[in-house]
Amino acid sequence: MSVTVDPTGTYLTLETSDGAHRFHAIWLRDNAQDAATRASGNGQRLITLRDIPPETGIAAAGIAPDGALEVRFAPEDKTVTFDPAWLRTHAYDQSAPATAPGWLSKDIEMWDGGLMDALPCGDFAQLQQGGAPLRDWLGKIVRYGFAKVMNAPVEPGALFRVVDLFGYVRETNYGRHFEVRTEVNPTNLAFTGLALQAHTDNPYRDPCPTLQLLHCLAQAEQGGITAIVDGHNAAEALKSSNPDAFDLLCSTDVTFRYESDDAILE
Repeated sequence: MSVTVDPTGTYLTLETSDGAHRFHAIWLRDNAQDAATRASGNGQRLITLRDIPPETGIAAAGIAPDGALEVRFAPEDKTVTFDPAWLRTHAYDQSAPATAPGWLSKDIEMWDGGLMDALPCGDFAQLQQGGAPLRDWLGKIVRYGFAKVMNAPVEPGALFRVVDLFGYVRETNYGRHFEVRTEVNPTNLAFTGLALQAHTDNPYRDPCPTLQLLHCLAQAEQGGITAIVDGHNAAEALKSSNPDAFDLLCSTDVTFRYESDDAILE
């Protein structure tokens, strides 16, 4: 096994028994497994892409005596160790099958921060009655991807009363519901006081969650801000500003994995 670094420092090539694999500097830095980048115990990311210097490059790389790949990043002067077997499993620089880019239904409306002036909402008591209020609220979910429920009772189980109006709860390894709380040895960043970046829940699950309901019973003393992002709009903005990057996003396979004592999902 050997490794070579491109003179520009933008990527390295790892030669293994099953061929050559190219890994770019930003990808390697984003996927670093050190304690400052990933939470110990659950492996979830502690940084966002904006925390990584845009000029990040590979200053040096080599194979350690134990067979691990050591990479030193500039300008941080940070050295990170990678398991070559893990890198081979997650190698992305290979031919991708020809697929058509995604499409957006005519019933979906993209949005940005301007939607704050007219958030899609429904009143809990009116939704309980069904009929037009429930229909309109569900229609807003189809149109925008989300909708708020106003005046819901602050009591455990109220969330299920909303679910029963239009569907059923899909039970997972978390049970019928996921309770966000602080734990000593968390298996999920949601069990900590750390801020969560914009994300998609459970991409490792098949099928992925469709409609998720969140109900706040007690506000945090600090933080607790809820943010929601229109992923379709973000993708459209990327497509308009950088078509090549959008095509790369559409054609690169990305894998997701969850592992705990009671479940392994990927």
